[in-house]
Amino acid sequence: MAATLVLAGVTVIVLLGWSLDKATTDDARSAAGQVTRELAKRGAGDLTSSDVAGTGDSASVIQILGHDGKPLVSDPAVTGHPPLTSARPAPGQETVETISLPVNGSDDDYRLVTIGVDGPDGRYTVISARSLAPVAEASARLSLLLCLAAVPLLSISALAVYRAVSSALQPVERMRRAVAEISTHDLTHRVALPDGSDEIHRLGTTLNSMLERLASAQGAQRRFVADASHELRSPLNTITTALEVGQLHPDAMSTDELLDVVTRETARLRELVGDLLLLARTDDATDKPPHTEVDLDDIARTEAERARSARQLEVEIRTAPAKVSGNPAQLGRAIRNLVDNAGQHARHRIRVRTGTDGTSAVVEVSDDGPGIPAADRTRIFERFVRRDDARHHPAETTGGSAGLGLAIVAGIAARHGGHADCVEPSDPGYPGAHFRIRLPLKDTP
Repeated sequence: MAATLVLAGVTVIVLLGWSLDKATTDDARSAAGQVTRELAKRGAGDLTSSDVAGTGDSASVIQILGHDGKPLVSDPAVTGHPPLTSARPAPGQETVETISLPVNGSDDDYRLVTIGVDGPDGRYTVISARSLAPVAEASARLSLLLCLAAVPLLSISALAVYRAVSSALQPVERMRRAVAEISTHDLTHRVALPDGSDEIHRLGTTLNSMLERLASAQGAQRRFVADASHELRSPLNTITTALEVGQLHPDAMSTDELLDVVTRETARLRELVGDLLLLARTDDATDKPPHTEVDLDDIARTEAERARSARQLEVEIRTAPAKVSGNPAQLGRAIRNLVDNAGQHARHRIRVRTGTDGTSAVVEVSDDGPGIPAADRTRIFERFVRRDDARHHPAETTGGSAGLGLAIVAGIAARHGGHADCVEPSDPGYPGAHFRIRLPLKDTP
């Protein structure tokens, strides 16, 4: 609104200045035309200063030059002055110019219209000058008037805009206060949504969705901390108990037995801490390890051979080239966890397979163990999740003794732009669990 008022004021001033300027030029041309017609009829022989006198002041003056360019007759205001201009247009032609004239002690700008004319007794030049001071004065007065009028108008418009914006932003401010209150106390509360379906309503909906995700993340974090504390406490309690027994009852436990317990539980503790650190890295979007070309088939073959030599199991290896871009150590850890998980629960055999499917590289690990019910196939990738059935037993130690192995697999897959899942077995020879990792192929944008 303020810009509109300013633009309107400037437009009025410009139009007024243009109109007054044009009127001044027309006035000078009209006065010169009258004198020109008189000269064309009877020449300048009997003309005097009173015949060409204008308004009687310096605002309007006329000067007639002879064929030699010298003044013949002049307005009393410029009597005795040299020619007002050097322009000498041909008969019937005119020139228009603006110059500063020293008239009556002032140097005002004048609009000069100069016309050439042929009289009965020779050629003449008629100069009609009109002062531009009234134009400048009128423009200045109008500018001052508009400025004086604009101050209250701009103040009123600014106040109106301020109130309108304040009123429009009141729901936003209420939401801000509500979010600030919720973020410092209880994330289960939500922002009250205003009526309607405008931008404010959509903003409130977005804030509530964000609070929902924050509450979910906070709950998951608290569960994670509680579960991690419990898992860390278990090996520490075992070590503490063994040390206390060794101290209070030296004959009940030999030094070698005590060292075995401490060594075993320390290894378990170190493995758990390492898993927690790896999970933290997979969650950190700013931690970007260097990626190189990785042959998943080579990693899968290596892990399958390791399982074959470490366990009394039949290991079927079916690998086809599958190249991805990623971190070799992390991808190796993900495949190792799947192979170890299958080896722990298989009855007689496991199968490791790699290949491609469209734009994805695929790693599949199957076993002939008890399998996983469909209802648990998503939940098992959560952290610290164990199932109390034949699939999970206390002897499980590798790649997730605390329920972290499959969570690590899912985190690494997601970190590399893919995903891990547990699907329905399709081969009767491997009726147990069927895990699959899908990753973008290296050549896929």
